Amino acid sequence: MIDIKISVRNIIEFVHRYGDIVSSTMGASPQRMEEGTRAHVKIQKDRQKENASYEKEQYLKYEILFEDIRFTVDGRADGMVRGSYIEEIKSTYTPLEDVDEDFNRLYWAQVMFYGFMYMEEHKTENILLLLTYFNLDTEVSKTFEKTFTYEELKTFVTETIEEYLQYVREDARWKKERNESLKELKFPFLNYRTGQRELAVDVYRTLRQGGKLFAKAPTGIGKTISTLFPAVKAIGEGEADRIFYLTAKGTLKTVAEEAVEIIRNKGGSVKFLTITSKEKVCLNDEVNCNPDKCTFAEGHYDRINACILDILKKESSYSKEMILSYARKYRVCPFELSLDLSYFSDLIICDYNYVFDPRVYLRRFFVDVRENYIFLVDEAHNLVDRSRDMYSALLTKDMVMEAKKAGEKFSYLKRSLTKVNKKFIEIRKVLEEKGGKQHYFGVSDDLIFTLKDFLMAFEIFQKEVREDFEGREKILDLFFAVNSFLNIAELYNDGYVTYEENSGSNVIIKLFCVYPRDLLIDVFKRAKASILFSATLSPMSYYFDVLGGEEADYRKTLGSPFPKENLQVYLDRGIDTRYRKREESFSGISENIHKMVSGKKGNYIAFFPSYKYMRDVHEIFMEKYGDFFETYIQEPSLGEKERDEVLSLFYAEREKSFVAFMVLGGIFSEGIDLAGEALIGTSVVGVGYPQVSYERDLIKDYFARDNLGFEYAYIYPGINRVLQAAGRVIRSETDQGLVLLMDLRYSWAQYKHLLPEEWLPLRDWKNQNQ
Repeated sequence: MIDIKISVRNIIEFVHRYGDIVSSTMGASPQRMEEGTRAHVKIQKDRQKENASYEKEQYLKYEILFEDIRFTVDGRADGMVRGSYIEEIKSTYTPLEDVDEDFNRLYWAQVMFYGFMYMEEHKTENILLLLTYFNLDTEVSKTFEKTFTYEELKTFVTETIEEYLQYVREDARWKKERNESLKELKFPFLNYRTGQRELAVDVYRTLRQGGKLFAKAPTGIGKTISTLFPAVKAIGEGEADRIFYLTAKGTLKTVAEEAVEIIRNKGGSVKFLTITSKEKVCLNDEVNCNPDKCTFAEGHYDRINACILDILKKESSYSKEMILSYARKYRVCPFELSLDLSYFSDLIICDYNYVFDPRVYLRRFFVDVRENYIFLVDEAHNLVDRSRDMYSALLTKDMVMEAKKAGEKFSYLKRSLTKVNKKFIEIRKVLEEKGGKQHYFGVSDDLIFTLKDFLMAFEIFQKEVREDFEGREKILDLFFAVNSFLNIAELYNDGYVTYEENSGSNVIIKLFCVYPRDLLIDVFKRAKASILFSATLSPMSYYFDVLGGEEADYRKTLGSPFPKENLQVYLDRGIDTRYRKREESFSGISENIHKMVSGKKGNYIAFFPSYKYMRDVHEIFMEKYGDFFETYIQEPSLGEKERDEVLSLFYAEREKSFVAFMVLGGIFSEGIDLAGEALIGTSVVGVGYPQVSYERDLIKDYFARDNLGFEYAYIYPGINRVLQAAGRVIRSETDQGLVLLMDLRYSWAQYKHLLPEEWLPLRDWKNQNQ
């Protein structure tokens, strides 16, 4: 027996959706949700005054058997008077004179479903249904009434469910095939690597018991397959319903895809989808989801379900190329198609933000959780800074002025933006007296009220002004920024600091999430089990704390699977890279790089803490040794194509050694795989500290209360960068190479204890055998 559970709203919005994709919506803003709630409360109170028997938010459920499928639909009717009527309430800014009975067919479908569920339970022959619209500007309502018989509503509900069952049956057929294949699935390699079975067993145990596992697993163990294999086995055994494989970088998505293909090639039927950003799959020259500008947005919902059914019948996985092909065939938006196909995927490979970011997370899965999810968080060390970004929000006076200038001729926009700008002027005056910066805990209620006023004005603007004009984009940009700011303000807790800063006439205000722990704990509650893994979760206590580890969660630290002698780690403690000594280090660093590259012909990388430091040393190196080697120096802001071109340099045939000068924490210091002879040595200058900044100092001040300020702000993030950079050298059991650390601080106990055990004791570079 297959159990299918779905809400009334979800089945209606899937089966009966129609029309165009609308690019901008207020649906996700806290202001809009608050206004919608206000509309419901107002109507419900008025009804209760009219009739004391009026009941609000009444839960209804309907269950029916279709062959081997038990189908359950449930939801809450906004209001009812038993034996008399059921009501659905909707809020709108559309003038009520423009709202007719057919204003939105989905709303009628929703209340019709509730009507049938009530009649089925109470065995009545007919029912009065009310659909009430409440205008948020005028606070006036308009109600439409229809009477239906039991047979009419039963026919409607039966047809709706049978339509949906087409997709359910295809999905159920697939899941039966999947589960049978996964029962027989064996580990896809002949042997486990050292530590690999241990990791896979711990992952599987966590998936069955629930909770979180923090796993530090060095390069070479095979983390991706060691987490994915037990996860798909858990799905086949009914321990979970869906896997989310979460990455911080696009290159890691490819690694996950390759691991799934290995499982599929060994007979494991797993249907997977990689969510690609809208910009990368758009079939137009530019992303513009206005149905007047995009043929794929126009009428998208009229065609999308036929497209999905065709795919379910014919395809066993969802590649980007396949999605684009069907999108062209059915003339639908490929990005929206991929999101719909996620419903019918066993494994979803996507960026962190689709699960963690409150602005773009997949609400279809996480607003009303009805399944057991598995979160596999790859390179979890990246989640610290990414979560700080995702849970922070920023507004500037310049944004406001640009939008105000663009909306000058719309009086309601001009009025609201003048008020917002006035708030920024007040902040600037205070900052001028305080040296240009200040930070504090909390969010100004006056600012929040003023921003909400702008959102109300913006919604009127969206309804009334459909044509494009110069500057419209600036108004939209401010809308998204304000919407984000208000969303984050709703999350504001003890882990936040608000700071203000002025630069000339501009003013910045930021809600800065310093300590995302509690917010991440809430997100992880959406999953049955979460596995956070990386080669560089060091120190474990730091990542366990910041990323939401709780008392019942598990920790695992594994040693390197490679022979210790394969990687020789040296230290030149005579190099002092601290700021006041930096210039004195240039010559010694240049000489060390020369010695490293001269030792054996091959490819090397020299990593630096900043572009300026790198250029200063590079200049000296080229002057002294440039004729003896081939070199490359990293440029900032490289695109994906340029990045691939640089990586190809490590595979070129050469007569001389090649050395690349690169930046720690950049695109080449992690997430790239230079196996074998592609890279045989790396030097790391400094201890990897992030750049000193106002935000870093706010982090330091915040954690100073636990005497961990400098560690959390600088030392631990810095060491992670060092470990990631050094990890580029040894990628397989046959690789051999060296790492040269250049900074006297590695000989200090507080730094040395953060290094991998297999690196110790560090070899003295001055005594190396050339």
